[in-house]
Amino acid sequence: MKSRLSRPLLAAVVSGAFLVGGGIFAAPALAEPPPPGAPESTSTPSTEPATTAPVTTPPPTDLPATTPPVTETPPPATTEPPTETSAPVTPPPNTPPPVTTPPPPTTTPPPPADKTAPSGTFAPNRWSIFPGQSVTLTLTGIADNVSTAAQIKRVVTWGDGSSSTVSTSAKTVVHTYKSSGKKPITLTLTDAAGNKKVVKSVGPTVVPSSVRYKLSRTSVFHGQKFVWELLSVPSGATKITVAWGDGRATVISKPKKQKITRYYYATPNNYLVPKGTKILKATAYNKYGAATPQVVGKVTLKPDTARPTAKVTPPANAGKAKSWKSIKGTVGDTGSGVKEVIIGAFVGKSNNTVVCYAPSKKKWITITASTNISVCFIPVKPSNGKFSAALKSTPPKGQLSIGVVVMDWAGNLNAESNGNYDRRIS
Repeated sequence: MKSRLSRPLLAAVVSGAFLVGGGIFAAPALAEPPPPGAPESTSTPSTEPATTAPVTTPPPTDLPATTPPVTETPPPATTEPPTETSAPVTPPPNTPPPVTTPPPPTTTPPPPADKTAPSGTFAPNRWSIFPGQSVTLTLTGIADNVSTAAQIKRVVTWGDGSSSTVSTSAKTVVHTYKSSGKKPITLTLTDAAGNKKVVKSVGPTVVPSSVRYKLSRTSVFHGQKFVWELLSVPSGATKITVAWGDGRATVISKPKKQKITRYYYATPNNYLVPKGTKILKATAYNKYGAATPQVVGKVTLKPDTARPTAKVTPPANAGKAKSWKSIKGTVGDTGSGVKEVIIGAFVGKSNNTVVCYAPSKKKWITITASTNISVCFIPVKPSNGKFSAALKSTPPKGQLSIGVVVMDWAGNLNAESNGNYDRRIS
């Protein structure tokens, strides 16, 4: 028997199909029996519909269909649906960008205002000084509750019209006072917020260092004496120096009322002091050192162009050698006055030799080519315009020649023809 149904029979089978529970089942009577000899299946029949697509056979054209054909509905898919992947969407051209609304700003409350002034103080190292001396302030404890030490401004007012801005890294500051009086000191501290603290102190007292004085002359020649008199001593003075304006000074180690006699002649380098006005300055010292020098007089050193004069006064019987036991004479000067007098006594003998009186040897010696002529100089000191030089031995016979050289305090010398004396003695 052939297993394939004829076309009319297949159409009848299809027309006899019916729907049960959403599935299509064929009537058992119309199912094809298993082939002979095939074993009978013992497995539980599957409830899933067959996955084989149904075959639809169109009805024959020569037989009218009595029932519309039914198409078998495929079973629902048992696989997981694919995950949908969205492709990036490209906005069309000329599309404005999306508007993003920023989040509202976070508001932080401001810190409380700084109303606290900084702290700090200072201390001077001296309370009584002379003009020209210094005071050192030591700054301590400078701090603030908010500002750092480097942000705190420090200004010191010194009480003499001046002020100083102190570096934030400095711990001390020095100031020199030039005038006397009380000097109150103020320290102003200002932090970064502008808060200020003012620290005050009575400050030091600058004691006058001036001395009272008196001058006997204000105009002199070289070598002319004048007197500077100290009338009062500043309080606390341990020493006073007086500079005379010629490179020299006098130190008064125990200051008290006293008189000092001075004159102008040579500098410390042994040059003649130049003419002109000399400024006298006194400097007082205390335990802190020197004060500012004070002018204590002016003395004008006048020019002197007048030459001094000299004259030998011969003894009685000047023609006799034994009468010359000394050389006497007079000197004078209309300017600064006589400073030095030097005498030279020479005798030209008949044997063409020359002798001189040597005061160091106290005798007459022969002058040779090797003789230092200075050995023949007789220095004398005049008094009241007169001079005298003793001769310890009688001069030899011959031509006596006496020369007198006079120098005044201005360095002027007498004329060459002045002060000479010649006489033949026997």
